[in-house]
Amino acid sequence: MTPPDAVNPYGAAPPPPPGGPPGRPRTVDLAFWAGIACPVIGFVMLAMSFASINDAELQVVLDQAGATGQRTLTLDEARALFRVTLAVVAVFCLVLAGLWIMFLVFMRNGRNWARIVITVVGALWFLLTVPTVIGGATTSIVTALVAVLQLAAIAATVIYAYTGDANRYFQPR
Repeated sequence: MTPPDAVNPYGAAPPPPPGGPPGRPRTVDLAFWAGIACPVIGFVMLAMSFASINDAELQVVLDQAGATGQRTLTLDEARALFRVTLAVVAVFCLVLAGLWIMFLVFMRNGRNWARIVITVVGALWFLLTVPTVIGGATTSIVTALVAVLQLAAIAATVIYAYTGDANRYFQPR
């Protein structure tokens, strides 16, 4: 054990490089933050989708169900069912967002398997979002623009995870 007043013969440690921990490339950090934006934008899209449904639309659905001879709900029952559905979907999306962020953290810490998971899930998410953009006539223009923003965030996450020095960062050590 070295006494506290002893001089270190090796000098001081060099300062860490700016922009994050040593060794982690900037593209990995950019992939991480673009990935964080994905569920945030997804929740905005979800809120916009549920906010666009009003009593008149619920009544149309009830009228169509009644026209087919099915037992119909009252408008109050339909509203209650809608709220329960909203809560279930929100909880499901929160769980998925938590898993996505967990994989992003693992990727940021250099786990290549997490980068692969993010690539696969990101590709599926991308494919599931494309119909929102293409179906612009059935959705509002604002929803379509938010969907384009989400597509860009997903693409940026995957692209940044594979460009620049990122490949070297994910090599086994």
